[in-house]
Amino acid sequence: MANPAAAQNAPQQSDAWAFTLSPYIWFSGLGGEVTGPHGGDTFSADFGDIFGTMKLSYMGLAEARRGNFSLLTDIMYLNLQQGVPVPGLGAYGGGSARTQSAELSAIGLYTVTEGSAGLIELGGGIRGWWFDTELKLDPGVLPAKTQSASTSWADPVISARGVLRLNDRLSLTAYGDIGGFGLGSEFTWQAFATLDYKITESASISAGFRWIHIDYDKGRTDISLNMGGPIIGGSIRF
Repeated sequence: MANPAAAQNAPQQSDAWAFTLSPYIWFSGLGGEVTGPHGGDTFSADFGDIFGTMKLSYMGLAEARRGNFSLLTDIMYLNLQQGVPVPGLGAYGGGSARTQSAELSAIGLYTVTEGSAGLIELGGGIRGWWFDTELKLDPGVLPAKTQSASTSWADPVISARGVLRLNDRLSLTAYGDIGGFGLGSEFTWQAFATLDYKITESASISAGFRWIHIDYDKGRTDISLNMGGPIIGGSIRF
């Protein structure tokens, strides 16, 4: 995600540094398919399913802006844990599955055109992903067993952002990027659109939708992942 508030509130052609911090909540569902050395499986879950198994999460972004240049960083971390059904008649006493995932992006943007109605920015950067899963089976007839797997990669991305100022307080922001190109994942894209409301010169709130797609295929690991849903957040500029 790229910060809408910083672009909305930034003084035109200012040479002073401006910084924006924006915690947010993404009510994302997810679906896709994961294939590993021992076979594959499809999955689908809405936000309620994910929230019910969440142990820890953090989502936030920051932007540093000077003149026509912006540097964006976005971080998202999820730690999910839930019980799992165990096949067999008493072979194991139960089980649990834990999944950790993290995303970190660093994107540079340059304002190619700006006026009273809004602005358009182009740029690029890198988005990294890390996934770690662990399955624990409690002892029953058989002794306890633990299986785990971890993978990580980084994708180069090409980005664009546009802001349309509706009036002194309201604006629309659209952001999109594509990447991977076989260097990290095979292909990835991201898009979001928000309606932004400026409360003061240094504070604003935003609401909209965000989507991410990942197609990763390396070695014996194949991940096809779709995430999408409403997003809300607040921003403080200083």
